[in-house]
Amino acid sequence: MAFIKEAYSETRVDMIYELLKKEAEHNNPKDYDISVDGLKVVSRNNDPERFFEFEEFVLPESNNITINVHERSHRCTRYILLLKEEEPSNDELSGIEGTITARMKQEKAKWDYKKLEEDYNDCMQKLKECEEYAQGLQDKIYELETEKSKTSGQLTSAIVGLAGTYLSNNPNALSGIPIIGSLLGKGRQEPPQTLAGPKKDCLCSDAPQTYTGEITAGDDMRMKMALIPYFKEEYREKVKKILVQFHVNNFFVDQAYNGLEAYLNKQSKHESDKKAA
Repeated sequence: MAFIKEAYSETRVDMIYELLKKEAEHNNPKDYDISVDGLKVVSRNNDPERFFEFEEFVLPESNNITINVHERSHRCTRYILLLKEEEPSNDELSGIEGTITARMKQEKAKWDYKKLEEDYNDCMQKLKECEEYAQGLQDKIYELETEKSKTSGQLTSAIVGLAGTYLSNNPNALSGIPIIGSLLGKGRQEPPQTLAGPKKDCLCSDAPQTYTGEITAGDDMRMKMALIPYFKEEYREKVKKILVQFHVNNFFVDQAYNGLEAYLNKQSKHESDKKAA
């Protein structure tokens, strides 16, 4: 028995019909029968005109149409035309066909598992990278906060120390550096004038006596000279820029002062703890 199994097509049905019709026209009619889902709807006969009677029994839920074309030598060609895609069952599969199908399913399952495993490993790697990145950000935030607190305290301490030392040696210079004057406060008492009076060739002699909010070329020069004893040359310009920012943005003064207070309190507590230990 020849066995042909394929998807239903009108071309195949018409081909079988034309074969039966031509054989009948040449006085060599062939027997055939047709079943729908295993139910024989056209019994065995050799009349081509009955061929399409099977269409009356095809329903929307029908799965296949089987056409058997018989030869006189008791041979038969079976056409199984599938109306729907079917899942092969263990009962229908046998021999090499069953082995091939089982092997294909096994390989597909392996491929699916491998793909899922790769996706899982990829997701775990990305998760690890995200966790490391998040931890790095946390460490960086902590580092920046610590450095900000430390730098703020050190900067304020340096500025206040610089101004206090300089003014102790130069009691008339407070008004000559208005930026530092605004940081340390106004209203410093002037010491009594000496009999010789102020030196006319000193840069401080023409310094403003009250806060003006303006910085002149003389003010700038006096500040540069004030920094010389306390900072190396490579740091003076940086310190000057910091002081200028205190003048331009007064709220930095409070921030620097608060940072200094926090730093000094922390240092004092640390010293107390060490002594207690």
